[in-house]
Amino acid sequence: MRIKMTLLAIAYVAVSVLLLAIAYQPQGSGAAHKTDRLAGSSFLVERFAG
Repeated sequence: MRIKMTLLAIAYVAVSVLLLAIAYQPQGSGAAHKTDRLAGSSFLVERFAG
């Protein structure tokens, strides 16, 4: 029983680290897309403001 709990804990940590590594990478490109959206929205505001 103790071995099962240890393996379960190790597997949980491994999956958590893997998911964090996957989730961390797209944030860099996501920040660039957010700035693009902000630039695009300001362009639309300036265009339709008159």
